[in-house]
Amino acid sequence: MKLVSTVFEVEPEHASAFRAAVFANANAVERSQSGCRGVAIAEDPDAPGMFLTSALYEDEQAAAARHASEAALAFQEAVRGFVKLQRERLLDID
Repeated sequence: MKLVSTVFEVEPEHASAFRAAVFANANAVERSQSGCRGVAIAEDPDAPGMFLTSALYEDEQAAAARHASEAALAFQEAVRGFVKLQRERLLDID
């Protein structure tokens, strides 16, 4: 199993729009990517605009395919204007 963990820093005034986009993306990923086992989203209540997403994939191939998915491309386009930082890690889950 592979866990894709991504930290996003968003301009606080765009947090609401980002939140809507990230939840819509999570739903699209869970429906359309057969190798995705689930997506979790967290927002830091003490740091406006800080989000963490975690997506669990059945293998490295499924995790790697996520960047080319329609859902990922639509999400990146939707949030392009207000993401200040996006940092991603790929972790092994045994």
